[in-house]
Amino acid sequence: MNRPTTPKQVLDYQKQVLEFQKAAFENGYNAIVALQERQLELADRMIDQVPNLPDEARVLMQTWRDAAADGQRQFKNTVDGSFAAITTYLDRLADGSPAEDPAVDTEAAE
Repeated sequence: MNRPTTPKQVLDYQKQVLEFQKAAFENGYNAIVALQERQLELADRMIDQVPNLPDEARVLMQTWRDAAADGQRQFKNTVDGSFAAITTYLDRLADGSPAEDPAVDTEAAE
């Protein structure tokens, strides 16, 4: 059975669009992470000025921070895995290989 092929120009354009989207995501993500880090620094300064803050509250805040940082990493890994899957899909189309499901195991990327 003859499978229709995608013109090389279309694939090249799609790859350019994907690279632009990836760069835009990276820049936005890095800006948000920098902002969050700055906010945490300011929060640390305020918390350090409260001498009567119970240790349990400090432990709770650190647990929350660790969970937020873990969530950030998981989000980034998921998005990076999606970009990798689409890139693989486009590469398969360019090679003329069957383009099955481009799903990538994002757990392995962590």
